[in-house]
Amino acid sequence: MGNDCDIVLTRKDGSVRNFYIYGRPAPKAGEVVSLPVDGYLIKARISEPLQESDVTQSAGHADAVEV
Repeated sequence: MGNDCDIVLTRKDGSVRNFYIYGRPAPKAGEVVSLPVDGYLIKARISEPLQESDVTQSAGHADAVEV
């Protein structure tokens, strides 16, 4: 479970997309990741540190901004 993460991407145009990443280490704050959007890979910087849920056994959550 430590490798699962929800990423909420805010694009330059203000739109928001959600991604579920599994099987890879969770990104750290400030890290740049590539995400598939409309058939293209875009780069996004993780702006918020990973937040683990204490109440449920769900994946962690991170916010990202398109660079």
